[in-house]
Amino acid sequence: MKFRPQKRDSREVAKPPPEAVQRVEGGGPWGPTQFDLPEPGGRNRHAILITSLVGALVLLVIIGLWTLAYFELY
Repeated sequence: MKFRPQKRDSREVAKPPPEAVQRVEGGGPWGPTQFDLPEPGGRNRHAILITSLVGALVLLVIIGLWTLAYFELY
């Protein structure tokens, strides 16, 4: 037994705010995203530094847990 899919009228779910018409740079109607506004000099030092620090912290946690498990099991 086959059922035919119900037809739906397309409608707009949400509208961007009225001030979105005045925006010209980056991000579209909902505003800028973290990737749309680089530093004026063209460098992203803060993003690179934060990513490096978080990566190093994650590696230290993994090494610490591995070391703890190694010495607890043997």
